Amino acid sequence: WIFYITPAMYLLYMVFAGVLFAHDSDGYNIFGPAGWVIALILQYASPLASLFFISLPPLVMFELMIVFVLVFLVIVPLCNPAGNLWNLIGEASNSSLNQIQDNASEVPAYVSAAFEAGLSNSPTEEDIRRVLTCYMTAPIILLCVLVVCVVVVSVIVDISNRKSFINKKIIE
Repeated sequence: WIFYITPAMYLLYMVFAGVLFAHDSDGYNIFGPAGWVIALILQYASPLASLFFISLPPLVMFELMIVFVLVFLVIVPLCNPAGNLWNLIGEASNSSLNQIQDNASEVPAYVSAAFEAGLSNSPTEEDIRRVLTCYMTAPIILLCVLVVCVVVVSVIVDISNRKSFINKKIIE
């Protein structure tokens, strides 16, 4: 019966946290314009880290991770009362780029001297946009890697448990 109650509690938590996450638009503005990803990792996904240490069947773990991805990376960001959260990543990259361009006239003297000495010019707008997009999407990619790792660990633990059970039966 533990295999029914534990996943049910995690599913209820995900529903509850998903509703809180959807209506807490002021809470993740603390982390910046695209800070909803950081808030998701720090506030809402952190209780799911205990799934690394719980020995649930792989299909149950896969189900929990699919529900997590659907709730927190698809449904809530797209159907948020504050608007589409995925657009905030692009807007944050663009606003950071505009801020860099606005401050470009304030180049320190040592940078101008370095450019005159023959060092390469400042990076192009495309290079800056690529770095900012990488910076904004890295937490999402790491979260997806974490989801895959939880499922893989669950499969490895299940295989190990089966082998030890078979070895125990052979010894007896």
